[in-house]
Amino acid sequence: MSYDTMIEQIKNVPQECLADIENYIQFVLYRYNQKFKTENKTNLSKYFGSVSFNKDGLSIQKEMRNEWN
Repeated sequence: MSYDTMIEQIKNVPQECLADIENYIQFVLYRYNQKFKTENKTNLSKYFGSVSFNKDGLSIQKEMRNEWN
């Protein structure tokens, strides 16, 4: 749907309904912003990269501590 089509539909709405339309548009924008914020915060690997370990975490720690042995 284009902006022009939506504007024409809004022009045909009675004056009493404009407050409801405004509230709904604010709700849609709020929901979009919440979704956008949560998607950005959950996965930072595309910015910082990620490391996959093929070993157990405890065995890696043990190898690091026994580095000089």
